[in-house]
Amino acid sequence: MKRSQWMKVFALSLVPTMAVQAEATLTQIRGDVQVNQGSEFVAASEAMTLQPGDRVLTATDGSAHITFDDGCDLDAAPNTLITLPETSTCAGGALLAQNVAPTEAGAVGAGSASGGFPWRTTLLILLPTAAAAYAIIDNNNNNQPTVSP
Repeated sequence: MKRSQWMKVFALSLVPTMAVQAEATLTQIRGDVQVNQGSEFVAASEAMTLQPGDRVLTATDGSAHITFDDGCDLDAAPNTLITLPETSTCAGGALLAQNVAPTEAGAVGAGSASGGFPWRTTLLILLPTAAAAYAIIDNNNNNQPTVSP
């Protein structure tokens, strides 16, 4: 065979081994659902096309349905962050889904329940410490032994 024919055979032999990236469609959007397709999260829209690597975020009141182009279905439950795999989950794609439910403690960096600095805890620690320090300093200034009754 000629060199060009070998190149064609080689090129055609690669076709079945190349992975086909799955597209998906977002439907049945309920509540707060957002999508990040690269730079930031934006409000999801009905029949939105999703690509591998896109992330779907549902809030406490949010849910959505994802249908891959091969017909594979996936539901995005409330409080979930889903990163779309390279291939559909029915074709063996590994789904990355994280629970993002808020906790009683609140988000990292959030203030106390009253919305400000946790004064009560701070005072409960500082006041006894300050009283003990004052007693030690005052006792040293008297230079007299402490007599118990």
